[in-house]
Amino acid sequence: MPVRTSIISNLKRASPLIISGLATLVLAPSAVADEKIGIAMPTNAGAFYSAVLYGAMNEAERLGYDVVVLDAGGFAHPETQIDHISNLVVQGVDAILTDPIDPATLNGAMRQARAAGIAVVGLGSPVVATDVEADAASTSSQCDLGKQMAKGARSVLPEGGTIVSLAGPPGAYWANERYRCFKEGIEGTDIKIISERYSAGDAATALSITNDFLQRFPDADLIYAADDTLGVGAARAVQQVGQCGTVKVLMAGYGEAAEEMLNVGCAQYIVAQQTVLIGRTAVRLADALIKGATLDQKITQVPFLSVTAETAASVDVSLIRQPADWKP
Repeated sequence: MPVRTSIISNLKRASPLIISGLATLVLAPSAVADEKIGIAMPTNAGAFYSAVLYGAMNEAERLGYDVVVLDAGGFAHPETQIDHISNLVVQGVDAILTDPIDPATLNGAMRQARAAGIAVVGLGSPVVATDVEADAASTSSQCDLGKQMAKGARSVLPEGGTIVSLAGPPGAYWANERYRCFKEGIEGTDIKIISERYSAGDAATALSITNDFLQRFPDADLIYAADDTLGVGAARAVQQVGQCGTVKVLMAGYGEAAEEMLNVGCAQYIVAQQTVLIGRTAVRLADALIKGATLDQKITQVPFLSVTAETAASVDVSLIRQPADWKP
């Protein structure tokens, strides 16, 4: 069981304690709050999860909540996330925010939370389990995002072409839904997927897979990357062989490294979720539920942005990524 570690008053200058996939942070603007919010994440690594976590923790600090953050250590550990949510129930938190690794595995834990009277909120996901409906959720439609990526592919390849895909972590709800709708969005066009790989979400893995793609499919026109961690790895592989702009890169997520790849011409189309805003909104929803409010709608869809070299200057990155000096 995690232990309370410290009270932190400035998130921009301090980071939570991370211990082998388990993290606990207590936040309060001036004194320890009476209520506590638990956050159970698949991982704290990567641009998306870091930004969502920053938004949630910063908003919780503003509202005066204690926060317990648990990191499952990656998408290969759904059993750890189950344990974390059960742990939060035992601790008696007032709300649990989560992005499930596999919603089907969390039915039992979410029933526990419901039985204990704990509000359950999707954090970047519209669902918390397959058989237990979320009390609220802050998310961007993964299907709509995939369709927007398909629009990007059609824009980048107006005359058609071939795609190799870094489809994301195997079994991850967000990756599967995003990719499914992307493929639907290019149906009936002259754009064809010639190879796809599911993999762990890290840039080094993406770089290695992309190098293999480039050798096996030298005439591929576009690389689909499920998120910007994979997308940056793909873009760097393309950069290393001097094919930026020849082999185009499409990704979701707009971290600093993704912006850099866009600026040097090694990425052509990025669909950016307003990830900090997703985290803030989830905590606001939890706060309303804890206070007994009735929500007008359970699921808040936070809009996303399409970013190209031509539109990048107009993007408000404070809604997309955490401050440069903040680390989870």
